[in-house]
Amino acid sequence: MAKRGRLIVMIIVSIAILFLASGLSFTTNGSQNSAQSNSSVIDGTTVIANITVGKGPTWVAYDPSNGYIYVANSGSDTVSVINGTTVIANITVGSEPWIIAYDPSNGYIYVINRGSDSISVIDGTTVIANITVGREPAGIAYDSSNGYIYVANFLSGAVSVINGATNTVIANITVGTWPLVVAYDPSNGYIYVTHRGSDSISVIDGTTVIANITVGGPWGVAYDPSNGYIYVINRGSDSISVIDGTTVIANITVGREPAGVAFDPSNGYIYVTNYGSDTVSVISISVSTSSTSISSVTTTTTSTSTKPTPSSVTTSTTSTSSAVPTLVVVVVVAVSIAALLMIKLRKP
Repeated sequence: MAKRGRLIVMIIVSIAILFLASGLSFTTNGSQNSAQSNSSVIDGTTVIANITVGKGPTWVAYDPSNGYIYVANSGSDTVSVINGTTVIANITVGSEPWIIAYDPSNGYIYVINRGSDSISVIDGTTVIANITVGREPAGIAYDSSNGYIYVANFLSGAVSVINGATNTVIANITVGTWPLVVAYDPSNGYIYVTHRGSDSISVIDGTTVIANITVGGPWGVAYDPSNGYIYVINRGSDSISVIDGTTVIANITVGREPAGVAFDPSNGYIYVTNYGSDTVSVISISVSTSSTSISSVTTTTTSTSTKPTPSSVTTSTTSTSSAVPTLVVVVVVAVSIAALLMIKLRKP
């Protein structure tokens, strides 16, 4: 029970990081036992509003095309649309809406309905399509190189590919057991899918699996824009796998049960939260100037009771600040999807 509580806290912190990085107001979940729940809007350190939404809010997404915030209410099968601090619509979607994604190519909002194995497509405040996908959709990602939406179907062992222009499923790609998290790498246009049941990552190019990479009990996945690497959290082996394209170029030992990962562009460090050991591992990766290979890896693990001070870590090349929202979105999606799903799966 204590573990589950800590996991819930982790989810809230992850969502907070997302909003702080993107400059948006932060909405947090209220009670899930009443017919309606409150979401709080925070400006700096002050709560400026408590907004009543549907039952069991689980996920929020921002639409920059209209400035709206979308909240998935898993217990009332609705999505609340917030403009500023006002709910302007409560939209009925499928059963148990869970995750929300935004498609910048058309301005649509895609809602994963876990209970009805479908995706609801919202334009503004109107549902324009309901798309049937595989069993218990979990992860979702948008590929800007082709305009496709990729949905990992946890119980089907497949990824549904949706054409954003037509809102139709154009392919169902067989992958490993229990596909969970989906991430997009803009440096090569690949989609990376973690498999909880087969300890591997599928790499998809368009609608074709071009590689299956063995890792160690993948939990989440993140993209690092500073070097183009993919970082895989291996909860089953207490490590981080570093992938360049379709090749694992390093396996880095961290603390017990790693759960979250984030990149700091100000110093080039990678921070990994270790759920099972109450620590944070700080990683610095030096890349060879003559190739894309890793020349050295330094790891410092610090208790979460004190502020990490990785004085022994070698600073690597920093990226521009514009890379932060992209990476953090990927990280929060990856970690939060995994955590939310595992809470449900572990319920008695």
